[in-house]
Amino acid sequence: MEIKTITQWLAKSGYTFAFKGDEHIEVSGFASLNSCETGKITWIKKRENYEKLENKTGINIAVVQNGLELDIPNQIVATKSKEVFFAILHHFWGAEKKPGFIGAGTFISPEAEIDSTVYVGYNCSIVGKVKIGANTVIENNVTVSNAEIGENCLIHSGVVIGADGFGFAFGENGLPIKVEHFGGVIIGDRVEVGANTCVDRGTIENTTIYDDVKIDNLVHIAHNVVLQKGAVVVAGAIICGSVQLGEDSYVAPGGIVKNQLQVGNNAFVGLGAVVTKPVDDYSVVIGVPAKEIRKVKLGDK
Repeated sequence: MEIKTITQWLAKSGYTFAFKGDEHIEVSGFASLNSCETGKITWIKKRENYEKLENKTGINIAVVQNGLELDIPNQIVATKSKEVFFAILHHFWGAEKKPGFIGAGTFISPEAEIDSTVYVGYNCSIVGKVKIGANTVIENNVTVSNAEIGENCLIHSGVVIGADGFGFAFGENGLPIKVEHFGGVIIGDRVEVGANTCVDRGTIENTTIYDDVKIDNLVHIAHNVVLQKGAVVVAGAIICGSVQLGEDSYVAPGGIVKNQLQVGNNAFVGLGAVVTKPVDDYSVVIGVPAKEIRKVKLGDK
């Protein structure tokens, strides 16, 4: 296809960019910067990534970060260059999930309400009064119970949503006695939950994940947690019971937030940090125990 096919789609989709070059140049596919060849579209975020290449002659089509002045004949220049590049890849080369597909080995309870456009992969269990909204994708080996999932969500393989949390009282003999859970899990629209992540149901109130939250692989979201709109939780993080993460907050890989705490809007919890006190809006906290070192800057996330 010609590159004008891509730029016309970007413009129609509302992306902000500028194009420099020949709109009739042919695009045959995509490639990483290190392995790019003529006719493939690639992405350049930093000047040093481009300049350290031994052979630049094969790069003739690129999505380029705004502000870089590079000697490339055909450029799509954008401030949000990563978003633009991967939107192009998804639209023109991404694998489409067939709406309404139900994979072999999957069990869906009769009382579940699943939109006709939902894709459900292989060997899944959707048990009880589960509700799943339009265009959501449930990949393989997923278990969902006691939950409502919104529209345009992506639930990766191996996820467990709606199991009981770790709740116990202690008897006179000191032995733990299980606390029954009666709440559920409410997930908004455009939420992504990574592979082998667990999202526990609430004890009485619901565990709630608002719109546009992104959760990575191997994350634990405990009972009664609230993740506000746009929060991001990255691999290996543990969000303990009744924590509230504010809008657009970010928990880096391996971060742990102690139960009952609140992490503010746009706050940033650093790599491996152990949060034992509330975190203010726009604060960056690191260490064990976590301490504020500064306020959030552009590019921290």
